[in-house]
Amino acid sequence: MELLAIVAHPDDADIFCGGTLAKHADRGDTVTIAHMTRGEYGGFDTDEATVAETREKETRRSGNELGATDVTFLGFEDGRIEYSLEDRLEIVETIRAHDPDVILTHFRDDMHPDHRATSRLVTDAYYMASLPLVDTEHDPCDPDNVYFFGKPTSSFEPTTFVDISGYEDRKAAAIDHHESQVEFLQEHGGIDAEFDNLIDGVAAEDATLGKRTGVASAEGFVPLHDQACDYLE
Repeated sequence: MELLAIVAHPDDADIFCGGTLAKHADRGDTVTIAHMTRGEYGGFDTDEATVAETREKETRRSGNELGATDVTFLGFEDGRIEYSLEDRLEIVETIRAHDPDVILTHFRDDMHPDHRATSRLVTDAYYMASLPLVDTEHDPCDPDNVYFFGKPTSSFEPTTFVDISGYEDRKAAAIDHHESQVEFLQEHGGIDAEFDNLIDGVAAEDATLGKRTGVASAEGFVPLHDQACDYLE
């Protein structure tokens, strides 16, 4: 089985679905994390290139922590992702290149404009990826489903839950690899992260979802197509 997480920024995958990705990787599934941007706005340096270089290195370490087969960057600009046909076709090509069974991405209702734009691009590209007359380098493919993750402060109400009990420390370690971003978000708590302490806040949210579903810790998703599952498949 192949999972493709398409996220706006470095650390998004770790925060929202890191436990799920690690659990699938441990099962032997192929896990790819595709980042729309290199997160060049998320830092203290005045030089975007320096921030991006630092964050890319941190992201590759965190991807390794989660067991990702591939960590890639799609070249969009942080804070400047826009919806266009050209960009949608680029995501179609990304999906076709990896031919995933399942796609994970942001929920449509989110404070961050990059998250909103990514959600719309991925959702529409998912439909277009299977159309034979949509011409890209790779052949058409037909993923089974898209699972959306989101922030508890939005209208996001998960209906599919993955038990990540036992993966809490690994998820925290993956987030902690984003050393420059953890420090940045702690200074901007309530704006970017909704948590004064990023790692503790994420763990608390996972524990809350776990209590709702009878496990120690869980991550929640909204599927594009409803179906029952033990894993995202």
